[in-house]
Amino acid sequence: MTGLTPFSIEESDNFKRSFKKLRKVHGDAFVEFIVEVLEDLIVEQYPPNSRQEPLPGKIDLPEGWTFHKLELRFAKGASGQIRLMYLVNSELCVIKPVWIYSHEQFTKRPADADLKSVIREILDY
Repeated sequence: MTGLTPFSIEESDNFKRSFKKLRKVHGDAFVEFIVEVLEDLIVEQYPPNSRQEPLPGKIDLPEGWTFHKLELRFAKGASGQIRLMYLVNSELCVIKPVWIYSHEQFTKRPADADLKSVIREILDY
């Protein structure tokens, strides 16, 4: 390892808000868990428990961006099934977390209109 970080993480306002809600439910151990998950994403952007996610509605990402969902289990039950949605640009070596939520909050994923709005805000287009 050369000590250089191949990818950087740029948190969005929506990610921070959604993370804050889950932190209230799960506490400090959850924070440590997510820090580790994000550090792992810096090294491996497409782990086995992730998949490319369909884009919401009629939206096209700018050149080089892809949209993914990472499935995590922090605790038992629906509140412990965590999903992290994130954008990746391999050319720019950037990961932008979009939304983190529990299966209890959204059984599938946040509404397409909300996702579309958040993605546009994050990518500024």
